[in-house]
Amino acid sequence: MSSWAEILGHSAEISQLKKIITAEKFPHAIIFSGAEGIGKKKIAETCAAALLCENPEGGEPCGVCQNCKLISAGSHPDFYLVEPEITTATRNIKIGQIRTLQAEVILRPVQAERRVVILDGAEFMNNAAANCLLKTLEDPPSQTIFILISANRAGLLMTVRSRCRTMNFDKLTAAEIFSELTRRKIEPDKAKKISIVADGSLGRALILAESGGYEVRESALDLVERIALKNFDNEDIFTKGAQVESWSRENFADFVIYIQKILRDIYLHGDFELYNPDFAERLSQIKIPAEKISEMIELGVEVRRRLNSNANLRLLAESYLMQLKLIFRR
Repeated sequence: MSSWAEILGHSAEISQLKKIITAEKFPHAIIFSGAEGIGKKKIAETCAAALLCENPEGGEPCGVCQNCKLISAGSHPDFYLVEPEITTATRNIKIGQIRTLQAEVILRPVQAERRVVILDGAEFMNNAAANCLLKTLEDPPSQTIFILISANRAGLLMTVRSRCRTMNFDKLTAAEIFSELTRRKIEPDKAKKISIVADGSLGRALILAESGGYEVRESALDLVERIALKNFDNEDIFTKGAQVESWSRENFADFVIYIQKILRDIYLHGDFELYNPDFAERLSQIKIPAEKISEMIELGVEVRRRLNSNANLRLLAESYLMQLKLIFRR
């Protein structure tokens, strides 16, 4: 059962949403904008439950009516969720998904007084899908509410944005993430470190805690240290490539991102807040010229772009590591 009490942080935004639900002034189309992993989808689902509830109180779904039970069971006929199709190369919301949605929303609601549609990852609509949705947003069915969730609002067509109200959600604080991690029985010392480097995202914190992501960050720092000490040879590259071969593409993308953030921290050490404050002492010992740091960061951007293709992961990793070494030794 969706409940506001289950959501971490965002108290001001939740208060505003509860007020407009209670006043029956919820916009026909709204964008929930903010970083990935901060709870936007959970908030959207709770909005949907409250909007479909037969007896909402103060913007809170009652949890006991038939509509609430159907929402909780994931079988409410007037709740519609659109998510990107995921392939090895990319994520996409395609025009066929939007056309199927349109065929649904022109019909009268089946169970409730209205229908609620959530488009999760709305920025992943291709142009055809976005333009197709635009036609519905320009002449929306009076009984349908659209909630678009986006971690990159700028990735949406301007015309789509102009038809929607936007609510921005800030990143979570390290204290909020630490509290949730310890509630989930994660050891406090590890939870504290993860909460600092999770960049305000509970989703990323859970990945760091549960799928080895924290160890991947440690591996990234070790690599940068060894490159700076010229203690990283071709045999090490092939060994690391073999290890990366067993990773997911997402794990390797995180590895590259951690290297980029570590390089940025080395460059700005002492002048700006660090991405990795728990590594401050080790970072201060790494000496890499500024121009080489810039080149290494640019290389990481290109590697992440190539990750969206079907490039062989091991070969891509070995090429990346070889080029990092060569940049430093030039």
